[in-house]
Amino acid sequence: MSLSPRLPIELLSLIPTFLDAQRDAKVLQTLSLTSQLFLKPCQALLFNHIILTNPTPNATIPEEAYPGEKLLKLLENSPRVSKYIKKLSVLETNLSYGWLANDRQALPRALKKIDRNQITSFHLQPLHWYSISIDVRAAFVGFCQSTSLVELSIVRTPLALLGVCGPSLKHFEARDTDAEDDDQIRSMSRRLASELIVLESLCMLQYLGLDKHLAYFMDPANRIRLDKLTKLDILGTSAEDDACASEIISRCQRSLKTLTYEPFSDVSEREVEGCPLSLSDCASLTSLELRIYATYNFRREWHCLHWAAFFMSRIPAMTSNSIQYLSFTLKFDLDEVPGGLNGHTGNLLYHYLRTIAVAVTDVASTKDGKWKSLEEFNVEIQSPNTNDDEIEEVRLWVLNALKPVLESTIRFNLITLPW
Repeated sequence: MSLSPRLPIELLSLIPTFLDAQRDAKVLQTLSLTSQLFLKPCQALLFNHIILTNPTPNATIPEEAYPGEKLLKLLENSPRVSKYIKKLSVLETNLSYGWLANDRQALPRALKKIDRNQITSFHLQPLHWYSISIDVRAAFVGFCQSTSLVELSIVRTPLALLGVCGPSLKHFEARDTDAEDDDQIRSMSRRLASELIVLESLCMLQYLGLDKHLAYFMDPANRIRLDKLTKLDILGTSAEDDACASEIISRCQRSLKTLTYEPFSDVSEREVEGCPLSLSDCASLTSLELRIYATYNFRREWHCLHWAAFFMSRIPAMTSNSIQYLSFTLKFDLDEVPGGLNGHTGNLLYHYLRTIAVAVTDVASTKDGKWKSLEEFNVEIQSPNTNDDEIEEVRLWVLNALKPVLESTIRFNLITLPW
């Protein structure tokens, strides 16, 4: 009696690698129970990324339901699971009950069961850093010191956490962090004087104090290099932030490939003409994205799109000729445009959009031959307007303003999304 053919074990063991840990979690759980062959690879995927967050917004959480308690039980019942944890996210949203300040018993015990030096990615987003117990804060600092850490994302924490990281760190994101020095964190630093942090990507989304964050990066004592950055994302919340962004860009002119920038929405006409943001000598830049609040009008002026048109016109040929992908995110509220799209303000905004469209397509008549490599132009309209007719009106208006792009050989994509 002939045996039925079987797949080699080596091939069977690869099956879990074709599944997604989040999308296919139930499949992985079931598969791990079918055979010892699948147990380790399935668990390695299921527990690769641990996310600790509050599942019950605006509610009082019983102690046994704290994320730390759940993690502790998991690691005590299945100790081998801890070795699979490579990514850790600890999150409190603005809507959540602040569980981190209250999870003082189980959480520090659970975190101690994870080998910090195996963590490659750490995302920390507390509501209030100093309301967290000292033991838990010390554990978080420990994860930042992981010798394997490649990616760090921090929200509403001291920026000093970056300073305790080791030379393995390559990708850093900070949102609303505090640039003031923190003696406790600094005292825990173990980085040698010879060890530098050489970042490859940097995301700075600060609603206050971008200048202080810049000073932190520029301080030689912090031993952080930006000259190898390939990806940069910055939010500007004052006219002065253009200068801060320019300073960072000047440090990575030769390496920068992708730039995303959101200028100050309430920029004045005088500040537009004095725009210090410069992309000089960025010959490696291939992708540029601007996030523009096109209809912001706190001072009854509409100059954010004006800023974009002026900025685009000043990009030198050396830089513009290397850009292949251009993206605009337009925050557009029709209710903020007096007289509608056909009124004076609407015509002004239309003019700025058309100026941009002409600039990136009129290669033949441009003396210095700009935008020769541009292949794709993507526009995303974000609108709070719920009326379908109004959204369609804005979409057609933008399409008409950008008509020169549609008539060119550049690939053009436009989508509308709720804001």
